[in-house]
Amino acid sequence: MTSEKSLIEFIGVHKSYDRLNVLKDVNLSIEKGEFVFIIGQSGVGKTTLLKMIYLEEFPDRGKVKIFGIEPGKSDIQRIRSNIGVIFQDFKLLDYRTIYDNVYMPLGYTGVPGDMARKRVEEALRFVKLWDRKDELPANLSGGEKQRVSIARAIARQPALLIADEPTGNLDPETSLEILDYLKKLNEQGMTVIVATHDYSLIENHPSATVYRIDYGSIVPVEGRDYLL
Repeated sequence: MTSEKSLIEFIGVHKSYDRLNVLKDVNLSIEKGEFVFIIGQSGVGKTTLLKMIYLEEFPDRGKVKIFGIEPGKSDIQRIRSNIGVIFQDFKLLDYRTIYDNVYMPLGYTGVPGDMARKRVEEALRFVKLWDRKDELPANLSGGEKQRVSIARAIARQPALLIADEPTGNLDPETSLEILDYLKKLNEQGMTVIVATHDYSLIENHPSATVYRIDYGSIVPVEGRDYLL
């Protein structure tokens, strides 16, 4: 079911790799301002679904609409500029400072220098790492590296934030700390989608929407049915 508020729509989406059906007839609608968990075992298609949202992959059949349009090649850069992505393995540049890791993507997307510097400072202060801006990632813990990843994603001021297993390499206490940052961003109006197999995150955000990918299909999960 779709609505005028839908930020993302999957309509009859199929995706295969080497004859392996990863997603089959997926129908999904995510509305502006939602916090959504996508769950399922490793290899069921969570990352593929996210890649279709940030336009790294495209369906074999069906439609994916992002921000109300079915994007063509000419739309990719504009749409990606409104999406922030957080990865499990951080994807930081080890030879660049924390500051540079957050600043450089803004330069690539044409944000003017003064504005970019302001955004970097705001983002690093949000994740409480401004005082460590001149350090290299090697000096950070896993949780701190993920906070830099969050800062890098939100410095773009995206409408949508996607996190692919953002706590997969973190201990339970640090995982909940990362969840708190994501919840704060959602409370500020950002739509957040998190792919995870860490059910403790869901336990600590019971008001979020939960979908499960199972045998290529995606279904809504009610209550604590994600434990089944």
